[in-house]
Amino acid sequence: VTLLWAAVTATAAAEDMPVDLGNLSLEELMEVEVVYGASKYEQKTSQAPSSVSIISSEEIARYGWRTLADLLQSTRGFYATDDRNYTYLGARGFSRPGDYNSRVLLLVDGHRMNENVYDSGYYGTEAPLDLDVIDRVEIIRGPSSSIYGTSAFFAVINIVTCRAKNAPGLRLAGTAASYDSYHGVARFGTAPGSRWDVVASLSRADSRGQDLYFREFDDPATNNGIAQGLDRDQATRFFVSASRGPFTLQTAHVERDKEIPTAAFGTIFNDPRTHTTDLRSYVDLRFEQPVLGSGSILSRVYFDRYWYTGSYEYDYPPLTEFQDYADGQWWGNETQLALPAPGGQRIVLGSEFRRNFRQ
Repeated sequence: VTLLWAAVTATAAAEDMPVDLGNLSLEELMEVEVVYGASKYEQKTSQAPSSVSIISSEEIARYGWRTLADLLQSTRGFYATDDRNYTYLGARGFSRPGDYNSRVLLLVDGHRMNENVYDSGYYGTEAPLDLDVIDRVEIIRGPSSSIYGTSAFFAVINIVTCRAKNAPGLRLAGTAASYDSYHGVARFGTAPGSRWDVVASLSRADSRGQDLYFREFDDPATNNGIAQGLDRDQATRFFVSASRGPFTLQTAHVERDKEIPTAAFGTIFNDPRTHTTDLRSYVDLRFEQPVLGSGSILSRVYFDRYWYTGSYEYDYPPLTEFQDYADGQWWGNETQLALPAPGGQRIVLGSEFRRNFRQ
């Protein structure tokens, strides 16, 4: 018994020793990194049936990315475009205008974030989470519709949020930039060893934006083609994740208001009343427990809400304001059982149900 205890202790100590990643080969690094989104269970990236990239929180801090779109643009095969209202993600040279980001699936800890009206995922300032609460971003290239259904055509982006052990205590941070741009975030994590693992974050971003020149409107009657003070972007985000044992309760909310300086859809040029407001929120209760060694059982129930409204000013005459809106509400359940099988294989059984009761 003593010899067995010593062997186990030595093994545990060896596993706890920090690893110098700079001295590892590419193959060894792939063995270290773990991905969830490729198969809906954790596996080494070298075993995942996809081309996978993982962006860590350390890289986010090092490169100073401000949005999820900035992060994704830095990875192989992705690019983003911006029409001064929303950000659109392209993959491997494909980004059909009017697709509303409906061909890339966005997940937060496995929770589907594409809403149920336009099937859109959001990656710019309208994105659901502040980068400060992200532990890593899993980028799974290629179609995964056999696992996730719709939207998972070009790629799956799974955001893994940080746990309290990686973000203990209170953190206050703020930045200021050109064009009267300000961003502030307050994040709190419970101390290591607490009965509850809680991470909470509140952030606010505000930017006046640029004064933009449009040659098509270069006329004294339209302010010589200058859209002045009409690129404002305001976003407020709230996130809480509380875990105890196998249970995790998570909620997030984002509300973003954006003025449109481009006279989109034939609206009046240089009119501050044309703007859009987007709201996205969800509540997710998850149960996750290891079974039979390397197997696991997962079950979640969730409620989601999406709201969009657009105010568009036209001069017919008379001056007319058109209201455009979308309202989506849905709830669902997902249950999955993963069991080890002979030969290093794995059997996954599961079901998923979603009810769109407002669409």
